[in-house]
Amino acid sequence: MADSVLMFGVTAGIFAFLVAILFVSRGARKRHGPEEEVAETHSSGSSAKDGKKIKKFKSDGTPA
Repeated sequence: MADSVLMFGVTAGIFAFLVAILFVSRGARKRHGPEEEVAETHSSGSSAKDGKKIKKFKSDGTPA
């Protein structure tokens, strides 16, 4: 019985640690704001050098 309680405590502690890391990283990302990147393509290297931006889309197809 004691070993199962110990394993439950260890598992719950690891889960709480991972959830804390998740919320800290989300908070840091919201503080710094979204990063505007110019995506470079290897097929046409001149398009990234010309300053053209590639449109980004969400997973449902709407513009980001």
